[in-house]
Amino acid sequence: MATVNFYLDKADKNGQSFILMTYLANGQKFRHSVKVKISPTMWLKSKQRLKVKQQDHEYLNAHLNALEEIITKAERECLLNYSTLNFNFIKQRFNDSLNKTNERKTLALYFQEYIDSSKGKITDGTIRHYITCLNHLNKFSKKKRYELTFDRINSTFHDSFVSFLTEDCKLLNNTIGNYIKIIKSFMNFAFDNGYNKSSQDYKKFKVFREDGELIYLSEAELLKIYDLELTSTKLRVVRDNFCFACFTGLRYSDITKLQQENIKDEYIEIKTEKTRDFLRIPLNDFAKELLYKNGGLLPKLFSNQKTNAYLKEIAKLAEIEEKILIIKYRGVDKVEFSEPKYNFITTHTARRTFVTLSLEKGMRPETVMSITGHKDYKTFKKYIKLTDKVKMLEMNNIWSRKLRIA
Repeated sequence: MATVNFYLDKADKNGQSFILMTYLANGQKFRHSVKVKISPTMWLKSKQRLKVKQQDHEYLNAHLNALEEIITKAERECLLNYSTLNFNFIKQRFNDSLNKTNERKTLALYFQEYIDSSKGKITDGTIRHYITCLNHLNKFSKKKRYELTFDRINSTFHDSFVSFLTEDCKLLNNTIGNYIKIIKSFMNFAFDNGYNKSSQDYKKFKVFREDGELIYLSEAELLKIYDLELTSTKLRVVRDNFCFACFTGLRYSDITKLQQENIKDEYIEIKTEKTRDFLRIPLNDFAKELLYKNGGLLPKLFSNQKTNAYLKEIAKLAEIEEKILIIKYRGVDKVEFSEPKYNFITTHTARRTFVTLSLEKGMRPETVMSITGHKDYKTFKKYIKLTDKVKMLEMNNIWSRKLRIA
C-alpha cells in the first residue's frame, strides 16, 4: 500500500515550519520539502492543507495538490509497465517532473520563500507589505492572463503592472512605487539564489516617489494632548506612550519593546528594532515626568492599528482640528482631499513631531540625527522642510524694522 502525507516540520525560533511531503510504498519512503514556511496555526492537520485566509494560501494548497497528482500519475504509469508499484520508478518520475516544472515555475512560490526568509530580519509591518505585493501580483496574473515567470519580468511587465495598480486597483503613485521597490528586492534575492538566470530588465525599473505631506504636531498641539484630561484608561495608555515618543523620537516598534533595563537615570539605552542601532537618548523633563507618572515604566501599548485608532480619538478630544489639504497623484491625475488634522495622527507622527520641534527650538540637525538614529541626511532633510516657523523667526530677526531705526 502506498501513501502520500503532508505535514509540518519542527518550528524554527520564529515559530515557522516548513511543509514536508513523505511518500511511502513497499516499506520504502522518500521525503520532499516544499521549502515554504508557515505558522502552525494555519495548518489543518486532518486535511493536510492550509486554512485559506488569503490568495497565496490557495496557491500553496494548489501546489500541494499538484505534487500529489505527480505521484498519482507516476503510480498509474508504473502499474501499466510493471503491474505493481515500483518505488524507485515512482521516485525518479517525481524528481524528473519537479525538475521540468522548476524551469517554468511561476514566481508566487519563490516570492513566498523570499517572504519567509525575510521574517525576523524586517518588521512585521514590512512583511505585511510584501504579502500584499504578492497578492497584487497574483491578481494581476489572473486578470490580465500574464504568466509570471522570471523571463517575463521585463519592461512590458512593468508597464502593464503599473497600469493595473493605477487603473484597476486605484492606488496612488507612492504606493505603486513601494511595490516596484519590493519586486526589485525580490528579483535580487532570486538572482542571488540562482532562481533567476535570465532576466535583468528589472534593474531598470523606476521606483518613483513623490514628496508627501508629513504631518506633525505644533508645540501647542502637543501640549494640549499632553495636558488633556482623559477618563478612559486605554486612551491614557495611548496618550502617555505617544507623548513619550514625541519627547524622545522613539518609533512605535521601540516603544513597545521598552523595558525597565533600558531606562537609566538620565538616558534611554536601546537597540532599535528596525535598524538594530544602539541609541543612547537623553531624557528631558517631559519624558521623565511621564515615566514618574507611570511608576517608572510606560504601560504596554496596543497593536499599531488599535493605537492609531485611539490616537485619532484623542486628537479629536484635544481639538486638533486644523484643516489639512493633502495632494497626491494617481498616474498623472491629481487627487486632493481635505480633512481635520486629527484624522492624520498616527504613531509615526510622534517621531516627526520630535524631529520638527527639536529643529524649531534650535537643536543642531546632527544632534537630532544622533538621537533618532538617522544616518542618511537625504532621508533626514525632509523634516527640515517643515520648519517654516524657524524661517519666519529668523527672517523677522534679521529684517526687523528696529534695525532701520537704529
